[in-house]
Amino acid sequence: MSGPVFRRNLVAVVLGLLLIGLPGPAGADDLAPSELVERMRAAFERVQDYTCRLIERNFRRPDEFSESDYAFKKPHLIKLVGRVGRSKGSVVVLGRDGKTSLRKNGFPIPTFLVRDELRDFARSDFGSLIEEIAQTLQAGAEAAVTLRGDAYLLRLARGNRVRLYVVDAQVNLPIELLETVDGQRVSLTEWRDLRLDVGLTEAAFQP
Repeated sequence: MSGPVFRRNLVAVVLGLLLIGLPGPAGADDLAPSELVERMRAAFERVQDYTCRLIERNFRRPDEFSESDYAFKKPHLIKLVGRVGRSKGSVVVLGRDGKTSLRKNGFPIPTFLVRDELRDFARSDFGSLIEEIAQTLQAGAEAAVTLRGDAYLLRLARGNRVRLYVVDAQVNLPIELLETVDGQRVSLTEWRDLRLDVGLTEAAFQP
């Protein structure tokens, strides 16, 4: 099945499962949520660096759509270059000193103006995301995992809020995250064109 067709079918399945609030029929290769988290942790531990195209949509505020080139290198270097939407023209870097710098169209922006967004940016890597999932499970969220084609669907529900993670079954890392409240879509994050261990150097993480 081609990539675009698979993605359309997968999104249809995702939306259907969210609307009915069920994980769907179990498959022979289904995992317990904790087992999938351990697979994700092990996969991330093996990775030294990765790049992807990060796409973020806010369904309540459509103007907040953004598309960026994202790069990560261990132990914790991150760089995002905005290409489309609200992030266009921005370059955000988390350096070796743990400090975040942000430039918009070549000009630095004072950190205090965007403190919350920069804090989220510092936790935007897969390692942080996986630990957030683990903490949500430990906090008692309702959880279920279903295998659908080439991906696992991890559904976490707490009250009226549901997060559905689409995890690539080959590399055991997320490729989509759909969040809903009261059955209505709130946000969608996609990690497209994911490439692992491309040999990034520290020089690539310059503002």
